[in-house]
Amino acid sequence: MISVEASNVSTAWLAVAGRLDREPKRKAIHSVVRISDPVAETPVVRAAMDDLLAAQDLQGVDTVANTIFPAALAVSSRDHAELVRRYVGMYPLLQRRFPQNRRGTYFHRLIQYPGSKGPFDQIGAVISRIRIERDGGNPKQARYETALAVADDAAENVPVYIPGRDNNAMAFPCLSHCSFQLDTEGRVHLLATYRSQYMVQRGYGNYLALGLLLAHVADQTGLQVGHLTVVAGRAYLEPPVMQVRRMLTRFAEMT
Repeated sequence: MISVEASNVSTAWLAVAGRLDREPKRKAIHSVVRISDPVAETPVVRAAMDDLLAAQDLQGVDTVANTIFPAALAVSSRDHAELVRRYVGMYPLLQRRFPQNRRGTYFHRLIQYPGSKGPFDQIGAVISRIRIERDGGNPKQARYETALAVADDAAENVPVYIPGRDNNAMAFPCLSHCSFQLDTEGRVHLLATYRSQYMVQRGYGNYLALGLLLAHVADQTGLQVGHLTVVAGRAYLEPPVMQVRRMLTRFAEMT
């Protein structure tokens, strides 16, 4: 098991990659990463990460992040409802244009979860419930726990996995669920759980996207962005190992 506390997305990725590089076969069963400012990055690290991914012909950070949260679309939308409407409208095009989305995207699953009464906007339900709790004057702090594969009856919970449909052991979705919590200082926090996480291909983009998703929920509920905690059942620092090590050496002072 590895446990990391970091100040921002960039330092979190560096710390986790460095720890995994010292593990047998660069794999760890159970990793816990807590990021205090999950919407902040270190520009030079981000640029190096994008360069590394481009050199391997892998998806860039923004492309990975957009599957979890379409930040640019959100910025140009008036509110969450408009964001959902626009994303659902363009979703068929996203699937046609990007073959890797043929099984779906995380954001689509989060806002169009196939419940028993039809598509269910889980993020919208979280926002609505937090507003109700906030306006009630004595909001519950630990009410927002996740129940896997339950959407219609638990609006605080944000499951991603669909039993009976998502049976491919190596494919979408690796993100299992998201759970939001409130504190007494007016902040909302996010706990995200992965069954498996590839740190080179997806790790940085996953951290960034989850931080932006948290910021979106905070913005829509009038709260502050809290910390992000990401738990992975298995974390793997996959090749290119030498390029990653050069990057870790270059930014060693940050970890």
